[in-house]
Amino acid sequence: MSRKNTTESSSATDAKDAKGHRSPAQVRAETFRTAAQRETVEAFVVAFILALLFRAFLAEAFVIPTGSMAPTLMGAHKDMFCDRCGAPFQVGASLERRGPVTENAVVAGICPNCRHINPMDLANIADHGTFNGDRILVSKFAYTISEPKRWDVIVFKFPGNPKQNYIKRLVGLPGETLTLHHGDAFTRPTGSNDPDKILHKPAEKILSMRHLVHDTDYQSEVLVKSKYPSRWQPWSENATSVPQDSWQVNQSTDSMTATLGSDAADRVNWLRYYHRWPNEQQWERADKGLSLADVDPYSSRLITDFYSYDSYIHVPADVLYDEKPSAIQRRSLSRPWSMLTSYSQGVLSNSFQSGVGPEQFKQRAMFGNQGLSRDGIHWVGDLIFEAEVETSTDSKELLLEIVEAGIRHQCQIDLTSGTAALTILDDKPLPFDSETERLNLHPTAQTIVKAGSRVSVRMSNCDDQILLWVNDELVAFDAPTTFDARKFRSDDEAYPRYIAAVHPMDASPLGIGVRGGDSTIHHLRVDRDKYYIATADSSEGMSDYDMRQVWQAAGGAVTDFDIQDMMGQPETWAESPVWKARREVTFELEEDQFFPMGDNSPESLDARCWAGTKVRFGMPEDADKWSDASYVPRDLLVGKALLVFWPHSWNSPVPFTPNFRRMKLIR
Repeated sequence: MSRKNTTESSSATDAKDAKGHRSPAQVRAETFRTAAQRETVEAFVVAFILALLFRAFLAEAFVIPTGSMAPTLMGAHKDMFCDRCGAPFQVGASLERRGPVTENAVVAGICPNCRHINPMDLANIADHGTFNGDRILVSKFAYTISEPKRWDVIVFKFPGNPKQNYIKRLVGLPGETLTLHHGDAFTRPTGSNDPDKILHKPAEKILSMRHLVHDTDYQSEVLVKSKYPSRWQPWSENATSVPQDSWQVNQSTDSMTATLGSDAADRVNWLRYYHRWPNEQQWERADKGLSLADVDPYSSRLITDFYSYDSYIHVPADVLYDEKPSAIQRRSLSRPWSMLTSYSQGVLSNSFQSGVGPEQFKQRAMFGNQGLSRDGIHWVGDLIFEAEVETSTDSKELLLEIVEAGIRHQCQIDLTSGTAALTILDDKPLPFDSETERLNLHPTAQTIVKAGSRVSVRMSNCDDQILLWVNDELVAFDAPTTFDARKFRSDDEAYPRYIAAVHPMDASPLGIGVRGGDSTIHHLRVDRDKYYIATADSSEGMSDYDMRQVWQAAGGAVTDFDIQDMMGQPETWAESPVWKARREVTFELEEDQFFPMGDNSPESLDARCWAGTKVRFGMPEDADKWSDASYVPRDLLVGKALLVFWPHSWNSPVPFTPNFRRMKLIR
C-alpha cells in the first residue's frame, strides 16, 4: 500500500462516521485537551488556595503606611542626598497621602549631618518625588510556636479598630509595669514593690535603632573652603583655646583626618566632639566665599532627639500645584484580593521655583508635625561613637570616653598588652553591677588593639550599659558592664554639666585620647540612642515636659524654641527649670497584654497615647481611632516583621532601578 493510501485510510478512520460519532482517536485527543485544561485550571485554583493559606497562616506582605517606625521602616517618604555634605537621609511624606487628594506637600528636608535645609527639585529630579512605604514580609506563624520577644517588630490589629493593622516595636511584656523616664524604659513585675530596672537593649538592637548625629565622611565643600571649624577638636584639661602641640585636624571635601605626631606633648592627647552646625547667617557667608574661621571651635550644643525624618517642611498643596496629585486605585499583582493606592504626579504651578528654598513660601511653610526646626527639645545622653584608629609601635595607651550628666564613662586600652578596662568616673570611680559581693570597678577584656595596629573601634553608653566593639566584633568583658545611673545622680541631679575652663563635660560628650607615639584617626561617626518620650496624652504635643511646671519655675511662658535656645547655652544648663519638669509615666500590663511603641517616638501614636488621649477627648466618635486601653491583647497579634523585601525603586538612572541598599532583615 502506498504512503498516500495509508494516509487517506488513517484520515478516514479518524473522521466522524455518517451518524456523527467520534472516532476513538478523537475521543482520546479531546480527553487529553480537556484534562490539560482542567489541570491548568486546577493548578491555578491550587496555587490561589496555597497563596491564601500561606497568607492566612504563614506569611503576608504589608506596605508601611506611616513614619511611626522610621528610620527602621519607612512610610511614604522622600529619599534625599544632602546638596551640601552628600549625606543620605529620608524625610516623611505621609501627610501627602492622607486623603483622595494631596492637601499638603513636602518641599524640603533637613540633613541630620550638617543641618542644611535641602529644597526639593520636584520639576527636574525624578527621585525627589514621594515614594511609597517599605514592603515587608510578616511571619504569621512565629508566635504560634514561640512567645513574642521584647524588641521584636510586630504587626497587630489596632484595639480601637481591629480591621486596621499597626506595626510597632514590642517593649512591654505581660505581667510587667512599664515606666518611661528620661528617654529610657524601666520595668518591674506588676503588683510588686520591687525597684524598677532599666531595659538593656541587645547590641544588635542598639545598632539597628541608632540615629545619625554626625559622620566625618560627609563634608560640606563650602564649609571646608570657608574654614568652618571641625566638630572634632584637640583639647587638654584646663585649656581655654585649642592646644597647638596636640592633634592636627585636616578637613577635605570628602573626609576628615586627625594626626598626632611624635613631637606632641607627653600626655594623653584628647580629640573631643563639639556638637554644632552653621546657622543661617553662617551658611550665607560660606556661600559667598567668606571665612568662618572666627567661629569658636569649642562652641557646642546638647545632642537632642532630632529626627531628620520628621524635619519635613511642608506647604498647602494649592500654592505648589495647579492640579493637585490625586489617589489612583489599582489591584495588586502579588495580592489580587487587595487594592493598592498610588498618586498621580499633579501639575506644578508656574509660580513654584523648583529647587529653591522654602523661603519662597514665606509664612505658609511649616516645619514638620511638631513645628520644630533644626533640633529636638529633649537632651539625649545615651550615645554611640566609632572611629578608625592607627597607632605607631611606640604608642602606649588609647582612651575612649562618653560623658553623661557630668559622669565620665571611659574605656582604657593598654596598647602594649591589648587589655581594655572600663571605668566610671565622677569624683572617684563608681561601681558597675556585680554578680558577687566583690566591688566591680574595672571590668576588663583582652582585645587585638595594640601599638602599631589599625583598627575600627566603637563604644556605646546606652541604657546604663557600656559596650565595646573592635572591627565590628562585640568585646566580652570578665564582669558585668551594666550599672544603675540613678545611684550616681538623683532625678533632680540628672542634668547636663559644664565646667567652664576646666572640662566641657556634656558640652563635649565624646572623646578619643592617645598617649605616646604617632597616631591617625579617620572615619569618625556619632550616633544617639532611641529616646522614648514620656507621655500618656498626645493632645498637647509629644513632650516629656510638664510645661505648667516649667512656666511656674521660670516666672513666665516658655516655648519649645526657648528650650532649643537653652540647649546651646552651656552656662545656663544648671539653672534651667526643664530638667525637674520631665515627666514619668507608668503603664500596668496583665496577663496576655503587650505594650508596643514606635521607633519614631515624637510621631508615633502608640500604646502610650491610646487610652489617655481618648479619656481626655471623651468623644464617642473617636472610638475607631483610640483604643480603650494602653495595650494589645494577645489575640490581636498578627505576627513578626521579618524583612524589607521590596523597598521603593529608583527613578534614575533608569525607571525601576532596584533599591538594594534598603533590602534588609528587620531588627
